[in-house]
Amino acid sequence: MLDPGIGFGKTPEQSMTAIARLDELGVFGLPLLVGASRKRFISSVVPSEPHQRLGGSLAAHLAAARGGARIIRTHDVSETVQMLRVAAAIEDKR
Repeated sequence: MLDPGIGFGKTPEQSMTAIARLDELGVFGLPLLVGASRKRFISSVVPSEPHQRLGGSLAAHLAAARGGARIIRTHDVSETVQMLRVAAAIEDKR
């Protein structure tokens, strides 16, 4: 698997760019893993403490899933699973 390392040695801008351009890593043919849960880059958009970053984590993980991530590492498993399932159900209606 390939993990772009969201937050590790990256500025908030670089972390957001890595998620936004995640699909470009598909050329390696490996499953993509993203762990953006409660990361500091979220507070650069909306100032918050880690325990207040659920919404930002969900947004980042939805963007990552849409960009090709097949593995999501999260602190908030049930909320993330619910978000991904509802998003998939909505997409199925297109």
